[in-house]
Formats: sequence, C-alpha cells, structure tokens
Amino acid sequence: MFDQAILNNVLGKGFDFMGIADSPKNGQDKRYNKIKSFLLKSNFSGFTKDDLFIMQFIKKGWGHDIAALSNMAEAFMNFSHSNPAKIPEYQQLLSEVVFRALHPKVNPYKKDIKNVKYLGKYGYYLEHLNIILGCYQKICGNEYIELNEKICKHLIANSFQYENFHADLLPHVKMKWSADQAAILYSIWLYDENNGTFLGKNLTQKWLHWMKTYGTHTETGLFITEVLGTRKYSNQPRGCAIAYLVHYMGRFSPKEAKEQWKLFKKHMEIRVMGKIGFREFLPDYDGTWSPDSGPIIMGVGIAATGLALNAASTIKDKTTFKALEKSMNPIYSLLSKGDIIPGMNMISKIGTDLLSSSIWLNAESK
Repeated sequence: MFDQAILNNVLGKGFDFMGIADSPKNGQDKRYNKIKSFLLKSNFSGFTKDDLFIMQFIKKGWGHDIAALSNMAEAFMNFSHSNPAKIPEYQQLLSEVVFRALHPKVNPYKKDIKNVKYLGKYGYYLEHLNIILGCYQKICGNEYIELNEKICKHLIANSFQYENFHADLLPHVKMKWSADQAAILYSIWLYDENNGTFLGKNLTQKWLHWMKTYGTHTETGLFITEVLGTRKYSNQPRGCAIAYLVHYMGRFSPKEAKEQWKLFKKHMEIRVMGKIGFREFLPDYDGTWSPDSGPIIMGVGIAATGLALNAASTIKDKTTFKALEKSMNPIYSLLSKGDIIPGMNMISKIGTDLLSSSIWLNAESK
C-alpha cells in the first residue's frame, strides 16, 4: 500500500508550494498531451499500473479504464465546441477512445460487442461506453449509432426491472450506486439529444421520484450512495458519489443537480489551511479511504475534490471551480514531479494518472 504518512507530511503540514504551481493553461496542456500520447501509442493491449493508480493494488482496475476513456471522450466533445479549428484532431483521438473502449482488454465480454446478443448486467461498463458513443456521434458521425441505441434500450429495460429504477452494474455483485444510474441516464439523454428522440424521459422521471422519496439522506437532503443497503455507507452521502452524480445530472436534470450541488457545498465543503476541498464522508460519519475514493487527508477526499471540480464546471459554478483549481494546481504540480521527493513516485499517480487527468481535462474543457 502507499505511504499515507508521506502524503500527510507533504500535503498537510505546510509544504511550501511557492514556485511549484503550474498555470492552469500549462496544467491543461500537460494533461491533454499525456492523454494524446496514450491514445496515439500503437499496439494497445490494455491499461497498465503505469496508466492507472488503482492497478497498483487491484489488477483489474475496478473499471477505471472505461471511466477514464469516458471522460476523455467528453473532453474532446467539449473542445470541439470551444476550438472547432482542431476538430479533425479531436475526431482522430475520439476514434482511438472508441477503439480502446471496445477492445477485449477493456470490454467485459472479451469479444466484439456487436456479436453479443444479450448485454447482461454490465451497467457500469455500458454507461461509460454509451457516453463515449454519444460523444463520438456528436463530432464524428453515425458509425456506432445502432450499438448506441441497442445499449440505451438495454439499460432502460434493465432499469425498469426493479422498483428502484437502478440498472445492474456488475454480474454477481449486489450493489447499485445512484451516481452510476445518473451516468446511465446521462448516456441515454446524450443519445436523445443527438437524435431528437425521447427514450430516456420516462425512466428519468421515475428515477428522480424514487430518489426523492426513498433515496434521500434525511439529515442533509443529499442523495444516498447505494440503494440496496449492501454497504455500511449505503445510506450515507459520499463525496465522490455526489460530485459524480451532480456532473451527470447537470445535463438531464439541471434543476435537481443544482439543488444537490448547493447541499453538497453546505454539508461537505471544507477548508484546510485556506484551501478548498470536499469531504468524502460527513463529519459525524466514521469512514475510511478506499482505492475508489483515494486518500482522505485532514478530512479532504482526493477523489471527492477532483470530481467536484468536474461537477462545478458542469453546474457553471465559476467561483467554486476557480477556488478548487487554485487549491489543486500546486498539488498537481507537486505530484507530477514525484521523483523529487523520496517515496513519492507511486503516490504521484493519485493525481496524475489517466483517470484523474481525464476527469480534470473534462472539467476544464467546458
């Protein structure tokens, strides 16, 4: 495991960041070029522990590979609006994202998904693949529209099998995160936006009603993390989950997303040494870090804060976005220079691996 003490010492005891921080533009260029370099490498045969922090502990990566690709796709779609002169480059890179997302080393079916008759209980993979295909159609064309539609209809049908309107995320795993259902609904919304259809309207309405009625944390008004009660934290709001959920809800249900964001800031925003961050757990809940959440340092959740940057840009909360960026840029600069501090090489991947870089690029590209 990584050394939490090193992180606490460097990030929590007044480490001097003066002269280390990159400008936001330089940081964005580094992230873009890192992702571009990864996508243009030949002979792709899956992600490695050099690509994803989590793979240092969990060989299969818990789906961080497809999530990274999904955020890359959203970033390229965002850039196509703000910098149309480079659309041919974004189209090329997005084609590489699709290639990797469908690759047997990433897709759980281990074969050409077009030949899979029943898509099964792989909602987590399918939510992100569906987002990728929606982004592809937006700026590249209709090459994958049939697959995109097939996935939408499968996810809708699977969601409607349950009274909580949450699709299965993994076979043989009894766990359903509301944030992932929000990503599923966004992926269907994106298909509808591209094609002038309304496949997801009914499901979205029923899911929102269920969450407001049964899936809300009484003390805070925040949506709960997991709807089947399979985990200790199921009925708690978690920082990474709320930020993830707000980002996706911000498209298909902006009013409710802004309400959740307001409550998230009220109950889980935290300042440490003048820097803004977000909690992974509420102050009165005894929770610990996991490879999914990243470290929790002086109450600040690393994943929760990074995902909050993405949510802030989706909600168009410029004040919070800039405050988070100001807090995060020096730490990113430090982590990207991990070899200058003993013991930091492995830890540096927390904030600089392909998943965190893709989420950050998604946030700043809006």
